[in-house]
Amino acid sequence: PLSLPLEFSNQQEVERLTHLHVENLGDEAAASQSAAHGIFSHHGNTPHGIRLAVEYAMREDLVRFVVCTSTLAQGVNLPIRYLIVTSVYQGMERIKVRDFHNLIGRAGRAGMHTEGSILFADPVIYDKRKARNDKWRWEQVKELLEPRNSEPCISNLLSIFEPIKSDDDKYTITMEALDFAKAYISDPDEVAKLAAEIVAQHGDKGFSQDGVERQVAWRISLICAIESFLLSHWDETENGLSDAEVIRLAEGTLAFFLADDQKKGHIRELFQLLAQNISANITDPARRKIYGRTLYGVQDAQAIERWVQSNAANLLSIVDETEILDLAWPLLTQHINGGVFTKFDKPEVLKEIAHGWISGKTFSDLLKIIHKRKTKMIWGTRRREFKIDHVVDVCEGTLAYDSALLIGALCEFIETLDQDGTGDLINRLQLFQKRLKYGLPTETTIALHELGFSDRVISQELAISLNLSGAQKKDLVKALKKDRDAAIAVIKKYPTYFQERMNELL
Repeated sequence: PLSLPLEFSNQQEVERLTHLHVENLGDEAAASQSAAHGIFSHHGNTPHGIRLAVEYAMREDLVRFVVCTSTLAQGVNLPIRYLIVTSVYQGMERIKVRDFHNLIGRAGRAGMHTEGSILFADPVIYDKRKARNDKWRWEQVKELLEPRNSEPCISNLLSIFEPIKSDDDKYTITMEALDFAKAYISDPDEVAKLAAEIVAQHGDKGFSQDGVERQVAWRISLICAIESFLLSHWDETENGLSDAEVIRLAEGTLAFFLADDQKKGHIRELFQLLAQNISANITDPARRKIYGRTLYGVQDAQAIERWVQSNAANLLSIVDETEILDLAWPLLTQHINGGVFTKFDKPEVLKEIAHGWISGKTFSDLLKIIHKRKTKMIWGTRRREFKIDHVVDVCEGTLAYDSALLIGALCEFIETLDQDGTGDLINRLQLFQKRLKYGLPTETTIALHELGFSDRVISQELAISLNLSGAQKKDLVKALKKDRDAAIAVIKKYPTYFQERMNELL
C-alpha cells in the first residue's frame, strides 16, 4: 500500500495542525480527519487561522501534501514540487487557460526546486482520447496546455451590457444597461420585481427565479459600485465633479479600455447618468463625503441614513454592544442579498449563529446549533443539510465582511447626529464591528488576534489561560513576557506559525 503523506511530513507539526483543525471544525469534519494523515485542505472556506498555519507549514517544508483550489497556488509563493491536477474544472466552469498557466508555473519555482512536475490524475481522459463521445475532453486538456489560447483580459463592468441568460445559456433577453440604470434610479423596488416578471414570461425556456435574480442583483451591484466610485472622487475639487471629469473617470476604467466604440459611448453615458443622479439627490458636499466613505451606492446609503435617523434614540440608549446586533439585524438582512447567508429556511437560527459568532463559539459548535434546530439550506425547491464549510462562509465571509462594512456606514451617519452620547456610541459600534470581523467576544481577544494570534481558538485560549485583560497591545505583550512560561505552554500545542509569532513578541 502507498505510504501516507504523514510519513514524509514533520509529524509534530501534523499533530499540531490536526489539533487546530479539531478545535475549530470538530473531529467529525473531513478536513480534521484528513489532517491526521498529513493531508491538508486549503480553499475559500478554510478558516483564517488554519489557512495561515497550513501555508506556513508548506512553505517551511513541514507538510508535504495539500489538497487545494487553484487560489492557493495562484496567490501564495509556495515550494510546489509536484502539482497534481485532478480536474480542469473550477466549480461548474472550466479553468481559464491563463489561470491554468499561472497555476502550473508555480511548480518548480526558481530558488525553491530545480524542476517541477505537473501530473494529470485522470487517465481516462487520455485513454479515451480517440473515442467519438469522449475525445472532446482530451481536446479541452490540449487547449489548456497551449498558452496561445489564453483568454483576453476582462472587466466585470462590461457585463452590465450583456443580456439576461437562461440557466443553460441557450436563450437570452436583451436588457439595455442605460434603461436598467434609469429604472433602478427611479424605482429600485420595481427593478427587484423584474426577475419574477421574466420568469413568468419565459420560465419555459430555462429562466429560473434564482438564475435571473442573481443576474439582476449583479447589475444592481455594478451600478452601486460606479456610484460609490464617483462619490469617492466627488469632492476632490472645490466645485465637485464636472461633466468633463465624470467622462475622464469613465475613460480611465479597464472596461472603457477594452470596449468597442459603441460600448465606450454607453460607458460615458452610464457614468454621466449616475453622476447626475448623485448631483440631484445629494446636494450637500459634507453629506456627499460621508456617502463616499460608506462604500455603498446612493440608494443603499440613503436607506442606511434614514434608518440611523429613525433609530437614533434606540442606538443612543444601548449599553452593551451585543444589543446592536438585535437592533440592527433587520437592516443587516435587508442589505445582504446573496450567498449562504440568505439560504436559511429558519431565519431566526441565522440570527442565533450571528450571536454565537461574536461570542466566540467555534465553527463546530455553530454547526451543532444549526443541526439541533433542524435548520436546512434552501436549494431551489429542495432543502439541503448545512456543512461546516457553509458555517465558515456565513461567519468569515458574510458576517466578517458585509456586516462589518454596514456597521462602518452606521458610524459615518451617527457622527452627523447632533445629540449627546454619539462619541460613546461610535466607540461601542467600532468594538462591535471588530467582533463581527473576527468572531471574538472581548477587546482582549481582539487585541491578541491583531498581535498575530489570528485564530479565534488560540486568541481566546491565551486570554483565558493567562487571565489576560485590557485592550492595549503593549500591555498584553508585557503580560505575555511576564508569564513567559505559561504563554509558551499554551502556544506549543499549536502550529509553528503561531509559535514563531510568540517568539517574536517574547
